[in-house]
Formats: sequence, C-alpha cells, structure tokens
Amino acid sequence: MPKLADIRWEELRAEAHEVMINLARAGQVVTYSEFCAMLTTAYIHYHSPLLVRLLDEIGNMEAQAGRPVLPALVVAKQTGIPGAGFFRIDSGEPIDDPKYYWQRELQRVFDYWSKA
Repeated sequence: MPKLADIRWEELRAEAHEVMINLARAGQVVTYSEFCAMLTTAYIHYHSPLLVRLLDEIGNMEAQAGRPVLPALVVAKQTGIPGAGFFRIDSGEPIDDPKYYWQRELQRVFDYWSKA
C-alpha cells in the first residue's frame, strides 16, 4: 500500500467519501479502525490527525452541500459514537445533546443515501 505522501490527498478523500456512501446505503456503522482498514489508496492509522482532517473535510463538504454528515457512520469502539471532531463539523445548528444529535444525523444519513 502506498504511503500517503506518494498519493494525492484528493484521491484518498474521494475513496473515503465513496466508502462512506456505500456504508450509508448498507445502513452500516463502523469503528475508526474498521474504516481505516477499508481504505486502499493509502494507510492512515485510526489515531492519526490525518484521519481527523479527512473526516472533517468530508463532513464539511456534505454539510455545505446540504446533505447529512457522512462521518456520522464512523464511531469510536469504546463509546459507539463519533469522537469530538464530529461535533465540530458545522451543520448550522447548535448541539445541545451530542448523543441525540448524532443519532438524528445518523438516521438522516441512512434515509438520504437509501434513496439516492
């Protein structure tokens, strides 16, 4: 597998986006480590700041396009919900109850991509 420096960031982001769309269509949630293992364009460790950047970029792109935030599908093994970075993605609304917000956003992801 090539190192991240050997590929273009856009290719990795496009692959990660496609992986998340496929997960959404299947109604599936994965852990950070499972998500990283699904990527073939480059290796990213599930604790890497690059993974945070990747998920943030995709989440913000989706929010700006008016779609539900796909990174809702990627969760921490210990808690079963996304990490703090997910809740920093600008969805345009305040987040008073993070777990409720995530569950609602996850359902929106499933609903949107099951019809798309």
